[in-house]
Amino acid sequence: MKLLLVRHGEASFNASTDAQRPLTQQGIRAVGQQVANPAIPWADFSALWASPYLRAQQTAQLIQTHLQERELALELQTHRAITPHGQLTQVQEFLLAQPQAGIILVTHQPLVSGLIGHFCHADAYLGEPMMPASMALLEGELAAAACMTLTQLEHP
Repeated sequence: MKLLLVRHGEASFNASTDAQRPLTQQGIRAVGQQVANPAIPWADFSALWASPYLRAQQTAQLIQTHLQERELALELQTHRAITPHGQLTQVQEFLLAQPQAGIILVTHQPLVSGLIGHFCHADAYLGEPMMPASMALLEGELAAAACMTLTQLEHP
């Protein structure tokens, strides 16, 4: 299985709620830079999931547009468990139930670093720090504690 964990791009604080914070122009540029990275094996992914928060949805839409330009169409789907305070066990259960072998998750800190730590070391506190628009590629037999390896880490 391949799991691409993406932290949303830089977000504005000019919103009435945290969930409504949009990407800044810098955030849009950084995500654009990341999706143009030829080192990411985009063709290996068959599912695109994002948090319902606006900044994650916008980031996922930029990824989706990039993939469509490369004739790799993925439907953008939303999952409530991948918000900033999502639970590792809920995300793991969700991923284990997915039939796809290549999944992109667009999510937030601290969850994204916690997922790296959990899937690679069975310790949420050992995950890599993820800046806005950072991408981490994990590979392994299944998305479970200590069953994956961090094979690629890309920062803008």
